[in-house]
Amino acid sequence: MMNSLLTPRLAAIDLDGTLLGPDATISAANRAAVARLAAAGIEVVLASGRHVRSMQSYARQLPEVRWLVSSQGAETGRADGSRVLARKFLRGSDVEALMSEEAQRGFTPVYYAADNVFAAAGGNADLDFYAALAGRTPAPAGRAEISRMPLQKIVWVGEARAISALRSDAGLAALGLQGVQTEERLYEFMPRETTKAAGLQVLVDELGMSPREVVAFGDGENDIPMFDWAGFSYAMPHGWKNALARAACTAPAGPRESAFARAVEMLLEAGGGTG
Repeated sequence: MMNSLLTPRLAAIDLDGTLLGPDATISAANRAAVARLAAAGIEVVLASGRHVRSMQSYARQLPEVRWLVSSQGAETGRADGSRVLARKFLRGSDVEALMSEEAQRGFTPVYYAADNVFAAAGGNADLDFYAALAGRTPAPAGRAEISRMPLQKIVWVGEARAISALRSDAGLAALGLQGVQTEERLYEFMPRETTKAAGLQVLVDELGMSPREVVAFGDGENDIPMFDWAGFSYAMPHGWKNALARAACTAPAGPRESAFARAVEMLLEAGGGTG
């Protein structure tokens, strides 16, 4: 099983749908699995679409985690915020183009800046949904203020069918940005070069590792770039169809909240972390 991978030195772990269960908490089984990876000498990194502030609340529960890749790879840095290795932002012209599209389409936008997440809309059902999912309510800001902020990504929140239709929207594709559906009601826009793989590459360069020494765990289409980049990869059995097709392995079936633990068991039984 491990013949295509050097003994892994780093594990990149997605949050929602992977380390986190349906209730957005880390199960005892998954927490123990993180500890097992660290005990095997593997650096444990969280790699998520969440904002760094949201990720830090989970990192504080895991003393093994020193590094975070946040906002789909737009930022790489220390889990305690003491050091940022890299940040990437949308161009101002791209932000203007997306804001113009937002005004015509009726989605509720959420804006990721380096220091916080913002929304120009007043409270509505879309923002309530986002806040429940992200565990934090976006800070209010006017559109003019937001348009002047360096933004890492923009998320549109809306009705599930309308969000899904964006996947084949030719007008949006013409903008030249990367668009990915990350939840039933969320669609995200970033520069094409912003991916979890790119954020992780910054980190492995810092740590003197290679992608072949990385094992990635995830469940969504936003995890595909790191699946393709890493030496080995595990998808959660409940994950998105396209993600399962691109991962090297799929964790055994069972409760969603312990799928990651079962994937770690597969990895360690196959010989990972023994060198």
